Amino acid sequence: MIMAQTCQAAVFLGNDTYEVREFAVPDPPPGGAVIKVEAVGLCGSDVAQFHGVELVPGASMFPVIPGHETVGRVVKLAADATLGVSEGDRVAVDEILSIAPTFRVYGYTDMTGDGTLGLWGGYGEYMEIFAGTKLHRLTDNLPAEQLTLFEPLANAVNWTDIAGVKEGDSVVIQGPGHQGLAVLEAVLARKPGQVFVTGTSDDGMRLATATQLGATHTIMVDKVDPVAFVADHTGGTMADVVMDIASVVHTVPLCIDLVRWNGRVLLAGLKHFKPIPNFVTDMIVMKALTVCGGSGFTFASMQRAVEMLESGEARSDLVVGEVFGLDQIDDAMALLSRALPGRDAVRVGLRHA
Repeated sequence: MIMAQTCQAAVFLGNDTYEVREFAVPDPPPGGAVIKVEAVGLCGSDVAQFHGVELVPGASMFPVIPGHETVGRVVKLAADATLGVSEGDRVAVDEILSIAPTFRVYGYTDMTGDGTLGLWGGYGEYMEIFAGTKLHRLTDNLPAEQLTLFEPLANAVNWTDIAGVKEGDSVVIQGPGHQGLAVLEAVLARKPGQVFVTGTSDDGMRLATATQLGATHTIMVDKVDPVAFVADHTGGTMADVVMDIASVVHTVPLCIDLVRWNGRVLLAGLKHFKPIPNFVTDMIVMKALTVCGGSGFTFASMQRAVEMLESGEARSDLVVGEVFGLDQIDDAMALLSRALPGRDAVRVGLRHA
């Protein structure tokens, strides 16, 4: 395939500023590839990166080209590449590159270890792919911006496994952002008895989307007591599983109130190292709870996510949200930060021309 000589990429400087810079498009590294990025999904961690938060402790780099929910096409393979794909394939990029003794993350870390800035994130028009990277082939039948859901959906599939969600369960999902809605899709695939999605009155669009996707109930917690509501709709037994995908700290103790005796709680929404007030751990003991952390995906859960997207089991059309170009980073970040008065989106994406 024809590959450009130069390209542009948005670079986060780690101090609430960014620059769009021009880069030479590299040749594939040994055993690797170069992809032309079609689209990348944006998430709350991008906002934290913009502000300079080290999301990979001790390994985050600044300046950095962010973007970890990346879909693109393979334009060149190294002669010795064994990535399981061909030139021209559309692929999803697993952002975790773990080859002993290194652990590197596309869009976050220094992928070569020499301190230079490289095309290693989806905010760039091209991306350098290293040997050992897991690439998942994708269909050509859906827009790239819809397929970027693969990464949050892969997380969601893994978390439903960890939480042991099974057919007939009553499940509460706290947080209706794009990751929370992906969790809803993964939970619905398990055929639960009922699903409650919580948010606030500011989340009207997101909660409406949750209903479209198939949530049994949505709760605006600033208008309705969620504990009383779930008690009323479970005959007082409360939920079998509560999954905290929110970014605010007060949802953690609320999980303990919403779950039944001997139930399961999964904590996955990052609080960016803030302490949790009013968190009484004795209630975990008294209710005999299982509390788990959900930190990401597995190879198998990413494969399953791709299958769900390609089969239509996951409704990516309902959660694609708003999509911007590289010259609209300011608008994209403002919408992602929910800083545009009177405007919201269930998801924010970036598509390259």
